[in-house]
This record gives sequence, structure tokens and C-alpha cells, in this order.
Amino acid sequence: MGHGGHSRPGELGAVAIVPDSTGAQVVRFATRCLVVLASGVMAAGFLDWQAGVLVAGLVALSYLLQATLAPRLHAPFGRGRLLRTLHQHGYHVAPCGHSRHVAVGAGGVYLLETRSWQHTFSRNGDRWMIGTLPADRVVELVSAHAAHLERSLHLAENWPGVRVTPVITTAGRLPEPVLHSGRVVVARPRQAVEHILAQPTILDPQDVAGIVRCFAA
Repeated sequence: MGHGGHSRPGELGAVAIVPDSTGAQVVRFATRCLVVLASGVMAAGFLDWQAGVLVAGLVALSYLLQATLAPRLHAPFGRGRLLRTLHQHGYHVAPCGHSRHVAVGAGGVYLLETRSWQHTFSRNGDRWMIGTLPADRVVELVSAHAAHLERSLHLAENWPGVRVTPVITTAGRLPEPVLHSGRVVVARPRQAVEHILAQPTILDPQDVAGIVRCFAA
């Protein structure tokens, strides 16, 4: 279904986080110790023993900072995390052509253009650009796909008032966290998810299931 070819929906499974075994932790610790030792030996060989001690200490410090600070930092919010977060909040997510996904949930139906790494938002003179194309051209393309999807799902006949909202995820700095061009939403992945999850409920579970069945047909 859609401009990118026929796709079948497939819900994203829950992500199981399995803790490392004791053996894996020992191996990782031993590997890091060897890296610290090797760095110090190489620095001592090229310079002197004081440089070796300094380099070994800096490498060890980098591992310590990584272990203590990394869990406190937000991981980059890429396509995979965007889709998993929506799925965890009850949205049915399925591919819809190349690089696009459909998300159906309580807040509505969304067509997600998820190639954010190719959609750097920038300004070229007086024109806003998304990737290498003028922003209005990208908005036009994704709006046409959304309109095609609405007709394919028969939303107007079966769910009056429900529209497909296109969402373009981008990289780079935006003038506002979430931009709107008509019905099209332009945002970085994290802000796109927050925007979708903040929408009021317009579909009950039966409506969601019905739209998902239409998409599968």
C-alpha cells in the first residue's frame, strides 16, 4: 500500500533487555584493563614513563566517565526508538513503502516519514530546505501520499473526520520544536513522538482495529 509498494503491517515486538552475564562483565573489564595497559606502554615507548602513566590514567578515566555518565544521558532518538515508543503507547505501527510507516492509535492515523538523517532542516537564502529539496516540495510529496492513504483506507466513508496526519522527522535545528505546514508536522524524532502522544483521543480500540484491518486488506 502507498507509493512505495505494497506492505503488510507488522506490530513491533517488545524489546527485551537482558542483563549481561557475570562472564561477559569479566571479559569486558579485562578487555578495558588491557586497553589501558597497552595505551600506557605505547605512550611510554614513544615518549617516557610519565607520559605512559598519564595516557593510561586518561584512558581509565574515560571508561569511568562512560560507565557513570552514559546511563544518565538521553540516547539519540532515531527511527527505531521513535517506532518502539509509539508501539509501547498502544499504537499499531507498520511499514508503508520505503522509509515510511503508518501509526494508528488513540490519537489518530499518522504517516511517518522517518529518514531524519536525510532530512536536515536548513535555510538557503529565503527558502527553508529539508535535505536537498525545498521544504514546500517535501511537504507536497508527503501530503500526496497521505491523501492516497486516506482513500485506500476509506476513512471518509467509515470514520468521518479522521484524516491521515503526515509527520516528517528531521535533523538539524528547527526554529520551533514542532512546525506545521497545513496538516503536515515537521519535527525532530523526539518532539514528533511527544506531539503525537499529546494529541486527544479520537479513536476507540474498535476504530483502531478496524483501520488496521483495512490497512492489511
